[in-house]
Amino acid sequence: MKIIDVIPVVQSINPEDLAGRTAVVFDVLRATSTMATALTNGCRAVVPVVEVEEARQAAAMLENKGIPVLLAGERGGRKVDGFPHGNSPLEFPPEVAAGKTLVLTTSNGTRALAAAARGARTVLAGSLLNARAVAGELLRLGQDITLICAGSEGRFSLEDTLAAGMVVLELVELISGNRPEEGSLKLLPLDLSDLTVTALHLARAYRDNPRAAFDHSRHGRRLAAMGLADDLDWCARLNVFPVVPVVKPGEGDLLSVITNRDENNTGRITQKGSDPPS
Repeated sequence: MKIIDVIPVVQSINPEDLAGRTAVVFDVLRATSTMATALTNGCRAVVPVVEVEEARQAAAMLENKGIPVLLAGERGGRKVDGFPHGNSPLEFPPEVAAGKTLVLTTSNGTRALAAAARGARTVLAGSLLNARAVAGELLRLGQDITLICAGSEGRFSLEDTLAAGMVVLELVELISGNRPEEGSLKLLPLDLSDLTVTALHLARAYRDNPRAAFDHSRHGRRLAAMGLADDLDWCARLNVFPVVPVVKPGEGDLLSVITNRDENNTGRITQKGSDPPS
């Protein structure tokens, strides 16, 4: 029986508890949504970095090797001073992302990825954009699962928990072959923690309108007040990308890199705000 746990904030991660498991990290607003978008639009890889200075050093190292780099970073929802790019997925259309390596540092998401990589057997990056694709990969891997919500500055995040629940909902439907009734969960080969069940109910509540969850979430309202409503609209789309970002060991001084599991499986976007093939 597959065990599925949810960790509500990055500060609750214990790498030892992740041993032998697949971890999926969610920072829906906006790091993991940006990663999914950039990889879909032809980005060669994403280098997640915890600290701002580390990001500068990683970008310089890659550029010295002749690798085209996009340096991006966010703190408090705003672009890091001196960085060419922030953490908006809309900054990485095909004409910007294709063939480049994205070096990214964020307040919450890249920290969660680094913590997960210290313990889990496999680490994926999940969002609403690629929930179904991630669920399919979890089914293929067949390992116990920990869904890690990055949270927002150490606080519970509605949107990250929603995305975790969406992945569970997609996984349940893949296993059952349809949309099962709530009472039938006990018939499936899944052992869901209480927080996983809570996330699943949240996904059912918002499935037809994920965007509404961002209006109800503290972090979503904050980003909207900063003039980033277009980012919220983008990140709220469900199951539009087939990409599965996978964390792999980095070379040299790079601790890790993220690439698409199937590098030929992209659905590039031709213009800002348009939908790729689903």
